[in-house]
Amino acid sequence: MSASDRKSDRAAGALSALEEALRQALAAAPRDQVVRCVTTVLPAEVVLDRSARLHESKVRKVSVSMPEELADAVRARTGAGGFSRYVTEAVSREFQHDLLGELLDELDAEYGPVPEELVQQARREWPDYEDQS
Repeated sequence: MSASDRKSDRAAGALSALEEALRQALAAAPRDQVVRCVTTVLPAEVVLDRSARLHESKVRKVSVSMPEELADAVRARTGAGGFSRYVTEAVSREFQHDLLGELLDELDAEYGPVPEELVQQARREWPDYEDQS
């Protein structure tokens, strides 16, 4: 066996071990926590160009309109000084979800959609699968 083949076998074994570790971690973690982690980490590292930044050191004051009841609820939850941070974090999460959706669309276009049987298998592996009915 050549050195290249041995290296390839070691890499495949490491990936198998990593896959098993990920399966165990996913089985132990709540689904919403996993999704939150993926959407927080993946788009910033994979989707965005390194020169792009979601948060610069400068801020810009903007005006948005929202239902009065929602604005009151946010202010009650965050206090006087937390409204902007709360809205910024919410918009940032939504932006990350958009980027993740774009990445998934690109992957679908390149590799085709995930077969339905694999989607169903993945759903069954989530700890709270029965709760989604």
